Amino acid sequence: MNRHIIKKEIKESLFDSKGLWMIVAAACILSALCFLVVNMKEGSVLSQNDILQYAIKASLFLTLTVSMVLGSSSFVAEREENTMESLLLTPVSKLNLSAAKYLGVLSIGVLLLIVSVPYLVAIGAGSGLTAQAIALHLSGGLLLLTAFVAIALILSILMDSSKAAILVSTLILIVLAFPALVQGLFNLSAFGQFILRADPVACCFNLLAKVLTDKTPLWSLGGAIFPLVLFSAVCVSVLILTSSRIALKGEK
Repeated sequence: MNRHIIKKEIKESLFDSKGLWMIVAAACILSALCFLVVNMKEGSVLSQNDILQYAIKASLFLTLTVSMVLGSSSFVAEREENTMESLLLTPVSKLNLSAAKYLGVLSIGVLLLIVSVPYLVAIGAGSGLTAQAIALHLSGGLLLLTAFVAIALILSILMDSSKAAILVSTLILIVLAFPALVQGLFNLSAFGQFILRADPVACCFNLLAKVLTDKTPLWSLGGAIFPLVLFSAVCVSVLILTSSRIALKGEK
C-alpha cells in the first residue's frame, strides 16, 4: 500500500476534514461530563460502576458519531470538490484508495478513544474497576469503530450527496444503538431478546454490564464478543467488495 497516500489521508482527516477540531470539541464535552460526574458522585443514587458505564457509553457514541460523519463525506467530498478524477488517475488501486481513506478516518476514531482514557480514569477513581473499564472501552470501541467506519465509507462510495451520506450513516448508527438504549423494552419478548443478542452496540453495552456490574472475568466472555467481531468482519468485507465501485459519480 502506498505510504504517501495513507499519510495524505490521515493529514486530510485531521486538518482538511476538521478532525482535529472535532477531537478538541470531544475533549471539551468529556471534560464537562467528567466535571459533572466528579461533583455529583458523592450524592448520586447511582453506583460508581453505573456512572462509569454511562461515561463509556457517552464516549463511544461521541466517537462513532464523529467518525461516521468524517467517513461518510470522504469520497463524496472528492466528487463535490471535483478532485475525484485526479484521485482516480493516481497510480493507486481503488482498493488501496479505499484502505487509505479508511485508515485516515479510523485514526481519528482511535485518537478519540485514547483521549477518553484520562477522563475514565478520573471518573472511575477508587472503584477498582478502572483497568477493566479502559480495556473494554478500547477493545469494544475499536471493534465498533472498525465496523461503523466501514459502513460510512460504503455509503460515501455509493452516494452522490455528502448530506445524504451523512444523514443515512447517522440514521444507521441511531437504529443500531436504539435497542441498546432501551434494553428493558426489548427484553419483554423473545424476538426483542434475539435483537439484543445480535445488535453490535447492545452486545458492547452488555459486556460493560457483565464485567463492571456482575464482575464477570473478561476471559470468559468470548461468546459475548463474537457478534462484535463478526459484525466488524462483515462490514470490512463489504467495504472491500464495494471499493471496486469507486467512480466519478455515486449510484442513484
